[in-house]
Amino acid sequence: MHFDIKPPKHGGDLKKWFRKTNGAAKTWLDLSSACNREPWPIPNIPMQEWHELPDQDALYHAAQEYFHVQPIVIGSGSQQFIEALPTFFSANASIESNAQKVVKVPLIGYQEHAFAWKKWGFRVESYRTVEELIDSTWFAAVIINPNNPTGECLSSDVLSQLLSQIEKREEDSSSSDVSDECHLIIDEAFMDATPEQSLLFTQAEQIERSNVWVMRSVGKFFGLPGARIGFLFAAEKYANSINNLIGPWPVSTPALYLVEQALKDIKWQESARASLAKRHDYFWQIIRPKLNTVFDSQSVTANALFYTWQLESQQDAERAFDWLQSVGVHVRQGESWIRVALPALSEMDRLDKSLIRLIRGEGGKDLS
Repeated sequence: MHFDIKPPKHGGDLKKWFRKTNGAAKTWLDLSSACNREPWPIPNIPMQEWHELPDQDALYHAAQEYFHVQPIVIGSGSQQFIEALPTFFSANASIESNAQKVVKVPLIGYQEHAFAWKKWGFRVESYRTVEELIDSTWFAAVIINPNNPTGECLSSDVLSQLLSQIEKREEDSSSSDVSDECHLIIDEAFMDATPEQSLLFTQAEQIERSNVWVMRSVGKFFGLPGARIGFLFAAEKYANSINNLIGPWPVSTPALYLVEQALKDIKWQESARASLAKRHDYFWQIIRPKLNTVFDSQSVTANALFYTWQLESQQDAERAFDWLQSVGVHVRQGESWIRVALPALSEMDRLDKSLIRLIRGEGGKDLS
């Protein structure tokens, strides 16, 4: 095991900046986490929810209604499954054996995936496009759909080819020879705004019979990252082993109650999707041109909950990150890219005025 490697950085870290700036960041507009800035409204939590051990049964039923497929595990966010799967596949293997197993991860994407596999000694290799996975050999391939931070969505044609590849490998492999195993892992953390594109909607039967794993969570669309609840979908044959690995009570009783209510709130979900469309229209017309100027780039991609600009260099990204902070706007900086969460409608005017100040040089930075 390799647990001494440096972990990835994350957005949603405004409290860290509070400490770093001696409280100055308290007034910043935090667009760093890409969680819904118009989150599901938290109701009152019945007092008994704090006094009872967690029972996940009600949430399992609500999840089946919402996803149209029942998860095999409910855990502490999709992050728990990112950690659990390499552990699960390492249960009867040595580090030397893991080093022979290739795990493909996106070059640009949520870096915890690569980090988790590396900790257990797997041979992690990056790919630039999902098409590179077709007809190549790997033990596991991770796809982030839609991708974070690029916003790229997996095409149905490529997905069909990968699923056929999985089935063929399963047919060709011996039941006693794990060296021919092939697992497709799809992180759908940003899928809730477009549920019709989910593998759960289009390929539910194959998930139930193949080595296909799908992760979902309530952190992004519902804006509930603090609830720490995720769902793992896979063949039923894996349910006992994964649940035993995770252990009892991975999620608190109040969180189970809240997320059950959120999944049942169809009216809010419909309203949220309509609001996202309205906010995107405003952002594209009013905010995007100003950010194009700040970043000196029009290379922008989008998802339901964020926009990402590709910049010329890491130095450009660092400079733009500092510029935005100088006018009280906190975003997510990556390797030569900047991701900006879609603001709430009530935050658009504030962001617009901050960008005008920055472009005019009132933030203490020279954009010329």
